[in-house]
Amino acid sequence: MKSIVLCIVGAGGSYTPEIVEGVLEREGLAVAEISLTDADPERLAVMAGLTRRMIAAKGAGIAVREDRDLARAVEGADFVVTQIRVGGMAARQIDETIPPRYGVIGQETTGPGGMFKALRTIPVMIDIARTIAQVAPNAFILNYTNPSGIVTEAVLNHTDAKLLGLCSSIPLLQHRLKRLLADPFGPVEIGSVGLNHLGFVHSIVTVSGEDVTAAAIAYLASRHGANDNMFASALHMAPVLGAIPVEKYGDLYFHRRAEAVIAAAAKETRAQAVMTIEAEVLAEAADPAVSAKPQALIRRGGEGYSGVTFDTLDAVLNDRGAKIVMSALNRGAVAGLPDDVAVETVCHVDASGARPLPVGEIPLPFRGLVQAVKAHESLTVQAAVTRSRDVALQALLAHPLVGDIDIAEPMLDELLQAHGLDYR
Repeated sequence: MKSIVLCIVGAGGSYTPEIVEGVLEREGLAVAEISLTDADPERLAVMAGLTRRMIAAKGAGIAVREDRDLARAVEGADFVVTQIRVGGMAARQIDETIPPRYGVIGQETTGPGGMFKALRTIPVMIDIARTIAQVAPNAFILNYTNPSGIVTEAVLNHTDAKLLGLCSSIPLLQHRLKRLLADPFGPVEIGSVGLNHLGFVHSIVTVSGEDVTAAAIAYLASRHGANDNMFASALHMAPVLGAIPVEKYGDLYFHRRAEAVIAAAAKETRAQAVMTIEAEVLAEAADPAVSAKPQALIRRGGEGYSGVTFDTLDAVLNDRGAKIVMSALNRGAVAGLPDDVAVETVCHVDASGARPLPVGEIPLPFRGLVQAVKAHESLTVQAAVTRSRDVALQALLAHPLVGDIDIAEPMLDELLQAHGLDYR
């Protein structure tokens, strides 16, 4: 197997040890070098030190280099993982505290919060992708930078870079469903359609080709989810929709519960909680005696992150033709959406990249919701590229959580000012 160079952009982030652990645990993966780069020199130094100790503890012969200069860091890379957070947790805190003052949930991947994370991030990610395309034109970007689907659409439409938009949400749901359905139905193939964090498992088929979606949903709804509030909420909606929604988008179906989240944010936002966790992760990572993934990462989230990364890397590197759910440009796979927008669905992944498998029409019960959010996402990309206030306002109005100009306009202006974004 060819030895590869893996570069991590945003390597000072707390998920870096997750990737390094994946490199060390994945059998048959020949990584010759890990290159780390980050805008924060202190965080970069901490994670580089931990990376070296983790490699040494396993006795692996993997070289590690660190460089704050992006072009030098990606030189010679075969794969580049991007996991940046423009503005850091301070910007996330703004995204999570201003919208609730207007009665709208503040969340980093959806609604106004997700939109402003995209507005800050897209210009930076386009610059990063253009540098990678110039310095390492054959490298694949494995993107985890949120909001992943919107970033994927922006980069693929505005650069020549080869980018795959990854997220563990649907793959983890697929894995869980296969385990829960093994006894009554045997091995099943699970299809999904939608957008990142707005995905729906709409097809469950046995090895004999029998569509058991309705029966599987009925079985799951009657037996599972009692000890998992998010999964229980998804299963509550599933018989109504004829599909199982990914749990991260529950605020669109449970507005009253979203109001409770708004109230809770007044006491402590997720940004504040993550700041505390990340401080613990970094403190542990900086300890010379630590040579394993920090225990505090368990509370940070990101389960399945490493698995999806290396399943994708393996599929590309070894031309597997694997079926993996990720974000890619539609190109006719999902009817009712333009070809040049990012969709998250089952893709055929091989040495040439990812190609969404044909889905046809989105089922009617959630078609309108997906189309509305897709309009919001594409308008967000357009706003980020043109820096147009009018387009940004259109994007807010298109989102189902907003849709009211008396709310959208003052909220937009406050968020633009808070983030120091000059949109005209």
